[in-house]
Amino acid sequence: MITELLKENHLTDNLIHWADPGKVFKGGYIAIIEEHTFLNGWNDKKHIRKFRKLETVQKYLDKNYPELS
Repeated sequence: MITELLKENHLTDNLIHWADPGKVFKGGYIAIIEEHTFLNGWNDKKHIRKFRKLETVQKYLDKNYPELS
């Protein structure tokens, strides 16, 4: 598994986990994104997004993280 940083937040960071080349995660996913949104001063709310196609991951990253392109 390869993990990359998408965005740094105050408490937690948004990360993307890529499956190793030639492998997939359980359920057939090639990428998993962990996003955190502000809940209060001590906690963030965690959101998990899973992707099976590279095109879908690229569209999501282009829309939500344009600074990466």
